[in-house]
Amino acid sequence: MSLRDSRGSDPAQALPQVPQVDGDQDQDQEASHSDERYRLTHVSQIGTVLRDLAWQKCLLSVRSRNGSEIVTSILHVDPAQRTFVFDWCRADGERQSLMASDQNAFSGLLRGVPVNFIVGTPGATRFEGGPAFIADFPEKLYHFQRRRHFRARTLLTKGYRCEIRVQDGSDTRVMQMDIADLSLSGVGLRSRAVGAELLPVGTTAKRCLLDFGELGRLELDMQVVGHWMVGYDDNTVHHYGCAFLNPDGRMENFLQRLVFALELAARG
Repeated sequence: MSLRDSRGSDPAQALPQVPQVDGDQDQDQEASHSDERYRLTHVSQIGTVLRDLAWQKCLLSVRSRNGSEIVTSILHVDPAQRTFVFDWCRADGERQSLMASDQNAFSGLLRGVPVNFIVGTPGATRFEGGPAFIADFPEKLYHFQRRRHFRARTLLTKGYRCEIRVQDGSDTRVMQMDIADLSLSGVGLRSRAVGAELLPVGTTAKRCLLDFGELGRLELDMQVVGHWMVGYDDNTVHHYGCAFLNPDGRMENFLQRLVFALELAARG
């Protein structure tokens, strides 16, 4: 990884010092925006959250379409078959209601963070000698993660850009995307042209170039950890959440100053 100040000076002196900011202070503001930013659709991500729910023995509320509600927990997750097993309910009325519903909404907390998802009609199975329900993985799952760091949004008029290079066999595919926001741990990127098939969740990209114009440029490795759509119809854009991979201390100092400078510019 490397970093460069576009004015040729040391980036540690290019921007003012930034105070430490508690990331949880930003959570309420983030929650007021579309929940789609917390949507997981990749099978491996959904499976990871379901396994965590099972491992932590989290209690989940399940509400069927007709309003009937039970409390259960996930007993087993099968990523290969994309199914999970959850605890049986003793009351016949509740069981019949659940198995007659084509839409059952799960909600609960994983380490204090809300999780919710919807599955179709569950089936009956056996688990460790007792009755249990089995259901297919949900198509999407919402995991309202707490942010580790404050996130500053950029001004679109500034035209800050990121260049990502991804190996495609023996070829290298180069993609240009707009920078939407920045934190010490990652960056938000947007594009109308770069869809999920070109940049799937889980992709690792080496030596990505982030260009912040007069504020400086930096080059580092990162991984795509989330993808969702923003807007509708002709205004729809792809938004990617990317995590930085092992930035060193000097890089973190520069990122800290960049975040502060972007926040000052946004407050104008």
